[in-house]
Amino acid sequence: MDEIVAHVQTLQLGDAPSKIEAAEALVDLAYDDEESMDLIAEAGGIEALIHLVRDGSAEAKMMAARALDDLAHCDRILIAEAGGVLPLVHLLRNGSAEAKLLAARALGSLAWDDDNRVLIAEAGVIAPLVELVRDGSADAKLLAVRALGSLAFNDDINLLIAEAGGVPPLVELVHDGSGEAKVEAAWAMRSLALDDDSRVLIAEAGGVPPLVELLRDGSADAKEAAKWALCNIVLDNAYNQFLIAAAVGLDALVELTRRGSVTVDGWWFVSHAAVPTKRKAALVVAALFRDCVPCEVPDDIKAASGSYL
Repeated sequence: MDEIVAHVQTLQLGDAPSKIEAAEALVDLAYDDEESMDLIAEAGGIEALIHLVRDGSAEAKMMAARALDDLAHCDRILIAEAGGVLPLVHLLRNGSAEAKLLAARALGSLAWDDDNRVLIAEAGVIAPLVELVRDGSADAKLLAVRALGSLAFNDDINLLIAEAGGVPPLVELVHDGSGEAKVEAAWAMRSLALDDDSRVLIAEAGGVPPLVELLRDGSADAKEAAKWALCNIVLDNAYNQFLIAAAVGLDALVELTRRGSVTVDGWWFVSHAAVPTKRKAALVVAALFRDCVPCEVPDDIKAASGSYL
């Protein structure tokens, strides 16, 4: 406890280099140690670190953001109540590339609390996070999409993410991101797709094919995230139900035409599709076989498609 108190006092009263060293020491002490986290909070460390994020040197701000991220695993509510959100958002907007990365990580940790999500969104975090997903480094994209995914558990914030242009960068990340980033982007899209309008935006941005690919060829975590994203995307949306069949391929289109259902690798995504959706699938099936010699088209496909044409 005495060591922690000394470091906090240095944060409060020391010169600039000493404050950086003290913040780094608190990072080491707080890492995966809940008892130390509590002691840092009791000693006034949270307020001192927030002050450093707000008014410290560039290096001090980054080190303090790292410490707050560690503390957020136990003390996220205390950090928000002490005014930690606005300085971190300011760092996300105006810091160096590395500082933005650290701020995104800390804000993502804070966003695991329902009330904090609202505070963070109201502080104007959505646009810079979307920008980071679109234009940041691979590490920055991962941390930014993770933060957006945490925020997206709030329905109202979902709408803000979509309005800020967040859907196309998420789709791009599912398509071309790292393995971890694909998983995080798919989970974020799962939350966004709970909104009717966002389902349309995801489809318009080309989000269905890369999610189907992730479901088929991704890691176990990726398959799980893609599965739930697709389940929400096709919910009460006939066109998206057709899109998932088209992304899977001919067999799925025939299944949709014949039975009104779509399954992918054992997962049931569409059942009891409406007649217009079946007809749309039938038209595509017919177009695919248009140039075939009639005898080459299987009889069961002819029968499934013909009744809708």
